[in-house]
Amino acid sequence: MCLAHGTACIFPQPDEPSQRRHPVSPRRLAPKTRHARATYPRPNPQPQSIPQVIVPLPTAHTETRTHQRTEPPYPTQYPESPYPETEALSNLAGVTDTGENSSHIVSPAVAEDSDVLESYLSTIPDARRRCLIRTNPNSHRSVRPVLFNTIPRRPLGVCSNQSLPAMKCELVEKFLETVAGDVVELFFQYANVCFPVFDEASFLNVYSTHKEKISLALLCNLYANALVYWDNSPRLRSIRCPDIRYIWNLANEALHSELFLSPGISTVMAMIINVCGRPSTSIFGNGGMVGTAVALSNALGLNRDPSSWSISSVEKGFRVRIWWLVVLHDRWCSLAYGTPLQIHRAQYDVPFPTTGDICPPSASQSQIAAASIFIALTKLTEVLSRYLEHVYNVSKTPPYPAETSPMALEQLLADWEESLSDDTRRIVLRGTHLPAPGAANFRLAYLAVKLLLRRIQLDLDLQQLEDDTSSPYFTQAQRAAEEIVHLIQELEESQLRGFWIPVHSFSLTSATTFLLRSGLRKGNLTANAPLKIAKDMITALQSHHERFGWDLADNCLANCSELVEKIGSLENETNVFSPTGLPSPGDLDLNPSVLDDLFIGFTGLADGFEI
Repeated sequence: MCLAHGTACIFPQPDEPSQRRHPVSPRRLAPKTRHARATYPRPNPQPQSIPQVIVPLPTAHTETRTHQRTEPPYPTQYPESPYPETEALSNLAGVTDTGENSSHIVSPAVAEDSDVLESYLSTIPDARRRCLIRTNPNSHRSVRPVLFNTIPRRPLGVCSNQSLPAMKCELVEKFLETVAGDVVELFFQYANVCFPVFDEASFLNVYSTHKEKISLALLCNLYANALVYWDNSPRLRSIRCPDIRYIWNLANEALHSELFLSPGISTVMAMIINVCGRPSTSIFGNGGMVGTAVALSNALGLNRDPSSWSISSVEKGFRVRIWWLVVLHDRWCSLAYGTPLQIHRAQYDVPFPTTGDICPPSASQSQIAAASIFIALTKLTEVLSRYLEHVYNVSKTPPYPAETSPMALEQLLADWEESLSDDTRRIVLRGTHLPAPGAANFRLAYLAVKLLLRRIQLDLDLQQLEDDTSSPYFTQAQRAAEEIVHLIQELEESQLRGFWIPVHSFSLTSATTFLLRSGLRKGNLTANAPLKIAKDMITALQSHHERFGWDLADNCLANCSELVEKIGSLENETNVFSPTGLPSPGDLDLNPSVLDDLFIGFTGLADGFEI
């Protein structure tokens, strides 16, 4: 913060608690001189080891949840500190309440101007330097420079003590009473290990010792996200679970308030947890939340590779991890909701996360396996983005050379499969090792991408064929849909109660609708394997929903169960098909709008039923 404001950085001695900051020339003061700047006490010569969570160094006047905190510009250039405790605390910067100022990326088009301005100002004694922080002062012009400027967080006229999130978080914790700690443990045991937002040890340390420093909106969404795992805890199972939907409403209000009052990187993290929350009931809300997370991430510079920046390795790994979590949401929501991608390949250069970015050195084998699955999921998501670019391409001059042949598209997925390690390869190709954290979700993600690939190949093939059933890709798409059904049938209780990306519920509906399409094309209800498998899907989902409350079944049951039931009632009837082999809405006794609604939001399904 001293570097950003151009002020002297003073460390008072322990025996001088009342020592005030040395006077500074008025021209070197930051624009907002009315804000007091607290001094940082010198750490104990033998400090205790503090885990590296992203939370800022507390100021002297920060004691309660009054939001009177000052967060250093992010990212910043940390000098080598002789005080280990200060260095550790400086890395605790993302989960905290936001302060008065924040960093905002500077446009690359004007970034070069700072070189001339800084060179000029450096020749003027006591001149106030611009609040620009070059992430790597020694970098060459081979890549676009990355600069950050400090800007006010809050809208003009909004006071820092207007805290709706504090009220909402207090209400949520009142509902949880004495089990809030158990709920946090559930989050890390089932969600964070598969979708790594936090470093577990660091967060739990801050939660137990400096809970007041954690962003309230982030904490509310963490509580709400973990409630879906309530029955997994032997202790909580005997206690009545709070109304999940009501808790989610409180968390949403807290998040929207923080987004308006003082957005920061903790807000991005809260939105990641929010969109990944279950049960998922709002397509518009989640889609808008992802768009906001993308915009805020770009403003914070998360889309740029921090590898060569003058920041700690912990902070580098944190930024890489958060960026890819945002990318995952963008890609999978695009597939589920039928909306174009908001993150484009040419506009970020962040490398894929590594095991070191996710796991601490003392990680268990289970944590390392979960990290490997997550890394493979990020790379699979990059393949998915190439397919989605093809699906949503409406421009006559696309920005990238797109793969236009079925075999070129096939090679993308094949290359990804070849890059897998032995354990993840078994999960993907054989469906084994599913008890590993996140493995079942990963297997479904792979099958969903495979089904999308077959749909695209079928669509390209239909440009030369009149009948889709004559294409070999039609049968391959049917097989991919059947694999999804078989996966759902084989899921065990531990996997159903584990981690799932909520938008995968649309993948279940996509598989079921294609099986219905395939079955109705055949025109023979009495010996029709696709229709039977579609019925098996509905039966399995109903069982999972009734026995374990599996919310991912809801979308498919709501959209497909009635149609499967009506088709099944015609098994013993004859002459119900039209010459094209398709029943009419009158034969099925269904409102045509039901069939229209069935295909809303699913890419590649508009030609499912020609009724």
